[in-house]
Amino acid sequence: HFSWSFHVPLETPIENDQDGDSSSMRSLTVSEMNQQMHYYKKNDVLGPTDPESRYVMEDVPYGLVLTVILGRLLNCPASLHESGIHILSAMYGRDFLVENELLRGLGLIDDDDLNVNAYSLQEWKEMARSGYFRER
Repeated sequence: HFSWSFHVPLETPIENDQDGDSSSMRSLTVSEMNQQMHYYKKNDVLGPTDPESRYVMEDVPYGLVLTVILGRLLNCPASLHESGIHILSAMYGRDFLVENELLRGLGLIDDDDLNVNAYSLQEWKEMARSGYFRER
C-alpha cells in the first residue's frame, strides 16, 4: 500500500559480488521507501493540511473505535488508541466513540457508549463463520 500510495518501488536489485549480476531482487523496507520518496521529492508527505481531513473524520470513528472494541472483546485493551480517540474528540468537540453507525447497527454502540458485551467472542466467531448476523 505504501508503495502504491507514494509511487515508490517495492523492490531493489541485489548486486551479486562475484559478477555484478543484479537479477536478484529484495524488498525495500518502509524506511527505504520513505527515503526514496524524500530523495526524489515524489510527494508531499507532511500530512493533511485541513482539520476536516478524512484521516480524522473517517479513520477515528471507523478505524480506531473498532480497534478499541476488538481490544476490549479480546481483553487486550488498545489504551493508546482509546486515549487518542478521547483527545481528538475533545479537540473537535465531538464524540468519535459513538459516531460509527455501522457499529451502532451491530449493537456495539448503545446509549452513546461502547457495548462490547453485545455478543460473546464465540458468537462473533459463529457469525463470521456463517456469514449471518444474529440480531439481539
